[in-house]
Amino acid sequence: MTICFVLMNIQAGFVESVYESLEKIEEVIETYTVTGGIDIIIKVEGPDVETIAKTILAKIHSIEGVSKTTTHIVVPL
Repeated sequence: MTICFVLMNIQAGFVESVYESLEKIEEVIETYTVTGGIDIIIKVEGPDVETIAKTILAKIHSIEGVSKTTTHIVVPL
């Protein structure tokens, strides 16, 4: 199983609707609204990096109000 954390910048006025849309995506395991330089942090799981990439590009980037994402893949030690 591959896990990543995605830090998201959201356009003003869209945080609540983006949050609700993220909650409907099967691969999004956890969703948090936060303060600071980003607006939402999500935990995404999938069988491999390719699946996670497809989820982010096809499902997450298509949500209205998402302006930027930064993906951090968890690497086992």
